[in-house]
Amino acid sequence: MPDVMRNVVVVSLALCAAGVAGVVALRPHPAVRLEAELSRLEPEDALRELRAAEGRMGFHDNLELLYGRLSLADGDLDRARLSFQRLQAQASPSEEVLETLAGIEATAGDLAAAAVFLRQAQEAFPSEERRLRLGGWYQALRQLDAERDLLLAEDPTLLTPGEIDRLGLLLIRDGRITDYEALFTTLADSTVEGHLSYKRRLLEFLVEAARPAEAVAAAARWTQGPQGAEALEASVRALIGRGAIDAAILVARDGFRLAPGDSHAVLPVFARSGHGGTARILQGEWLATRTVLSEAEWGTLSYLAESTGDMRGLQAALTSNGRQAGAPALGQALMQFVRYRGAGALVPWRGLLSEDVFKAAPLVGAAWAHWRGDRAATYRHLVAASNQPLSEWDQLIWMSLLDGLRGSPFHRALLAGTVDHPGLRQRLRDSVIPARPARAALSASADKPG
Repeated sequence: MPDVMRNVVVVSLALCAAGVAGVVALRPHPAVRLEAELSRLEPEDALRELRAAEGRMGFHDNLELLYGRLSLADGDLDRARLSFQRLQAQASPSEEVLETLAGIEATAGDLAAAAVFLRQAQEAFPSEERRLRLGGWYQALRQLDAERDLLLAEDPTLLTPGEIDRLGLLLIRDGRITDYEALFTTLADSTVEGHLSYKRRLLEFLVEAARPAEAVAAAARWTQGPQGAEALEASVRALIGRGAIDAAILVARDGFRLAPGDSHAVLPVFARSGHGGTARILQGEWLATRTVLSEAEWGTLSYLAESTGDMRGLQAALTSNGRQAGAPALGQALMQFVRYRGAGALVPWRGLLSEDVFKAAPLVGAAWAHWRGDRAATYRHLVAASNQPLSEWDQLIWMSLLDGLRGSPFHRALLAGTVDHPGLRQRLRDSVIPARPARAALSASADKPG
């Protein structure tokens, strides 16, 4: 056959083959036709058609998924399980397939089998909600090793507080102390929510493990990081709480060096925990490093003076920094002298007194005016002080200053109702009409006729 004819025959055969393929393409596979028909049916009718077609044709993935969903909705767990197991046999089953198999087994009462599928889903498609659910299932099944491994597989900073507590307990149960320390070191060095509590737990662990030097080093590291002031205060509190006073003092001294503007916050921690003597010693060391004090630092000094009665810190600060302090800070500081030593204690500091200070701390103004014998100014400052919050202590001071106005119209004006402060109003009433003893009141009632 000539080459030209051979080429014609080959081309003709190719065209015929293409035509046959086109005809076949116009006749879709039965499963494809069934899928199209099912899309127009109600779920009950579609399920009936799928049951009738089962065994007569192979179901592709879409039909198998539809069959599984419809069977599950109909309550046929066995048939639904079969469909989803077939889909699971694929190289990479979908999240829906694994979740549905887990749900089927859980509904059937086989929580152990359900956990296997849910673990596969979590490993392939991790999520916090699924991890929490799986952890709950492991607890219900008492599969503690599986629960521990599930939590260990996650980044600790992504675990919830409840999961962290649970993992810590599981690690202690298993004696995995190194893993426990690593867990809380990671959390303590992070800025996750609650990181201060994890810092506390790590420090407590190190102290109990007789490793206080490492606790001090960790606290110093945190002091230089984000939220260093809060970390410093929390570290000192944790160490004092565990009785590691020497370590707490070292941390405080590191704070004076590493965070000079914030380290004053540790001083009240010592004072509140019953270590007032240590607080006073550290206060002197801290003050020696400061040349200018902030409002917060003045507040710390005033708190220490009020809580301990030791004025030496305030005296040193007023001598070196008093003229640089703002009126609110000065008023708060000078009020400590009034409380503990009376108005005469203001004399050495008279150069710091001003109307701005009196406006910030009217009771200081009233005490100073009383000491100078200026009744009008005393009255004016007492009225101003009555419009501010007053502690029980300050109310007693207010009443003692009022006594200096006896016999004057200012005293009568205050008694007549110039004061709106509820605590002072009660004290003023009691000063005019002393409360009668209960026994006397009963005796008076008994003497009445009838």
